[in-house]
Amino acid sequence: MLGAKKPNRLINEKSPYLLEHAFNPVDWHAWGEDAFREAKAGDKPIFLSIGYSTCHWCHVMAHESFEDQKTAAILNEKFVPIKVDREERPDLDEVYMKAVTTLTGSGGWPLSVFLTPDLKPFYGGTYFPPVPRHGLPGFPEVLNFIADTWKSKRAEVVKSSDEITKAISEAYALKGEEALSKVLLDNAYAVVLSAHDSQFGGFGRPPKFPLPSYLGFLLRYNARTGKGSALGPVMKTLDAMADGGIHDHLAGGFHRYSTDRYWLVPHFEKMLYDNALLARVYADAYRATRVERYAWTARDTLGWILDEMTSPEGGFFSAQDADTAEGEGYYYTWTPSEVLDVLGKEDGAVFCEHYGVSPEGNFEGGRSILSVTKSAERTASKLGLTADEVEKALRKGQSALLEARRRRNRPRVDDKVLASWNGLAISGFACAYQALQDERYLAAAARSADFILATLVKKGRSPMLQRRYRDGDVAIEGNLEDYSFLVAGLLDLYEATFEKRWMSSSIMLAEEMVSVFWDPVDGGFFMTPPGREIVAIKEGYDGPTPSGNSVAALDLLRLAEFTGNQDFREMAETTLKLFAGAMESTPTGYLEMLAAVDFSFGSKEIVVAGGWGPAEANAMVREIQTRYLPTKVLALADGDPAMAQLIEGKASIKGMPTVYVCENFACKAPVTDIVALRRELDAPRAEGGA
Repeated sequence: MLGAKKPNRLINEKSPYLLEHAFNPVDWHAWGEDAFREAKAGDKPIFLSIGYSTCHWCHVMAHESFEDQKTAAILNEKFVPIKVDREERPDLDEVYMKAVTTLTGSGGWPLSVFLTPDLKPFYGGTYFPPVPRHGLPGFPEVLNFIADTWKSKRAEVVKSSDEITKAISEAYALKGEEALSKVLLDNAYAVVLSAHDSQFGGFGRPPKFPLPSYLGFLLRYNARTGKGSALGPVMKTLDAMADGGIHDHLAGGFHRYSTDRYWLVPHFEKMLYDNALLARVYADAYRATRVERYAWTARDTLGWILDEMTSPEGGFFSAQDADTAEGEGYYYTWTPSEVLDVLGKEDGAVFCEHYGVSPEGNFEGGRSILSVTKSAERTASKLGLTADEVEKALRKGQSALLEARRRRNRPRVDDKVLASWNGLAISGFACAYQALQDERYLAAAARSADFILATLVKKGRSPMLQRRYRDGDVAIEGNLEDYSFLVAGLLDLYEATFEKRWMSSSIMLAEEMVSVFWDPVDGGFFMTPPGREIVAIKEGYDGPTPSGNSVAALDLLRLAEFTGNQDFREMAETTLKLFAGAMESTPTGYLEMLAAVDFSFGSKEIVVAGGWGPAEANAMVREIQTRYLPTKVLALADGDPAMAQLIEGKASIKGMPTVYVCENFACKAPVTDIVALRRELDAPRAEGGA
């Protein structure tokens, strides 16, 4: 066909992000030896572009620069261009993001990095416009400058790349044996509290992210200390987010972040990891407070994952785009006439009043983002209706508008299945099952776990766990996050079901995780096996997702209680001590690791004996599962040799379901009725440690 675009090498990839660039005039390579050889043979620098499929500014730069023939000609002549999906290769993203932040003081996506042929970074940035604007140089100007510098000042470039690489390596070269103290938790609490926006909820200045790690930390701190002041910021934030435009009020789930202080105008992409973590926080908040709205929001969030983000095989997809052909946010926004056309005059008026849909709009083009502007009672009062009538109209309106919205041009879904993010989702569903006792969530967690274990675990390989599945293809060696997140999910699934297979799989993967990633010299876990990248990555910082070291430490502490394996405990404590200085100086960057610190000061071991199934046993297990007990270890005394030390001597009393509760190296008297169990669970936490 005349004029048809020819594909480049990316046409052979599976990543949706890479495939988006398969018809660029840029002669892209995927990350690999072919590209490295070409750079060395041609004596060319590498231009490395890292992004992801739902990244708005990645789309902008692609359209402005990578689809432009003149820009492509410069890239193809003077560089070896490489495209990387950061979600497939978080290790590469970690290293080269560290390089750009070292060079410029900031980072983000698209990540644009220039490398020597031996993969050392020497210059970089994020988004570059096609022409100079907003204080940024034009991208062609940058390309020509870098190419000229590579030719004319080679020695300086190589020296700079060596210095940057050394600086990155030193940033990961942690050594530490600092003692762990509860002061770390108290200090973190004070810092988190000082960052809280008491007027609108959330933490820090715009853009505002949901920050489930902050909310989870406060819930755990409240459980440990009984300080009710920790709950206030949690409830304020959860309420504000549930009301705001960051929340999808029709399909459920949450967008990536809010561009403003008020949670009104979001960046509209929706990520699996955000929603898995937030569903768990809302479920935990329900367990801690019994506020029904939090249960409803957890259900709403998990419902979106089930409806729109679940593969036929049972794995969970990665993300939903912010953009459609009509522009970012159009899909999610409304005008009054659009609402009334679907709902009619009366129900439409109720919906517009409640959700702030107005003629002037609150978004681009006079369109409105749905956000709760007043309670059902206030809406009813203004319109001369009862609250029940308003609630009925809103329920009907949500269903009808969702159906109408789905007839629009829908945002693309990045349908790759990642082991790590599925681990987070398995945890989210398993913990929501415990909180809400909804069998659908248990089934979803088990189905995903079965799929990951059957498809992405390749016994006989090292690492045995693979990271990515898409369109029948399994690829990319699993990293520390894949292992640690999946182990956590399997442990949560065991506590929800007492099925031995989840425990045995978690032990197998934890042992492999130690074998592949543990640093026997200084402690802690490498993100990938040493030697795979230009530097050995050992990261503890908790960003939008927890760090691999944070989750691995908690995994090993939990498994030490389940199995009695003290090597696991020693490795976990060594890891925590390694990052103790960072937790002290920058606590908000290590709040998931502080969850492991909290656990290390004493867990609540609960063993159920006497069989799993009779009504009395079910009621007692339900009593345990529906409580917020963040340091619990819950097991069934069913003779599993893997947990022999934990369950030894714990038998049924007179054939009745019996529960044993132990804390801080001491066990309470076993209980056989639910009233006595409630008394034991209500007792203040027994504190251990420093």
